[in-house]
Amino acid sequence: MEADVIVFEHHEHFIKQTYRNRCEIYSPNGIQPLIIPVMHANLSKSSLKDIKISFDTPWNKIHWKSICSAYRNSAYFEFFEDDFQKVYEKPNKFLCDFNLNLIYLILKLFKTTKIISCTSSFENYPASVTDFRNTFHPKKKIFIIKPYHQVFSDRHGFINDLSCIDYLFNEGNK
Repeated sequence: MEADVIVFEHHEHFIKQTYRNRCEIYSPNGIQPLIIPVMHANLSKSSLKDIKISFDTPWNKIHWKSICSAYRNSAYFEFFEDDFQKVYEKPNKFLCDFNLNLIYLILKLFKTTKIISCTSSFENYPASVTDFRNTFHPKKKIFIIKPYHQVFSDRHGFINDLSCIDYLFNEGNK
């Protein structure tokens, strides 16, 4: 399915344990989750656009070190390292801002020209769009892709359903 515009839902209620604040990478020990901590005041009743990132721990520095440890020896890490480091060092108060910054970077690096927009209100059943809001979930492993080289595949074999940065750092933006 090909679309010219990607619309991000910013007005739904925050749902815990989803990809809204997490991803998985391939570390020397296998799958490593990277979870962005969020402030917990009425999460289930808060709009996604209002979810603030918690900086009680330096999660962004920890995530960046984990990414470096996992991908420093990959074929393309050095080509994209500076761009990702800037995203992780940029202060973002809200989860949506961090996610959008990361999405803009990933689309740019994959040389994809899509228009990005955000919803202005919540629609339970949006008309005239394909709704993927509940399609992607850490507990639903729906994508099976053709194996490619991964840095630690000699230890753990090919691991599917990782963050797209795994493919980017190992295979480039072809």
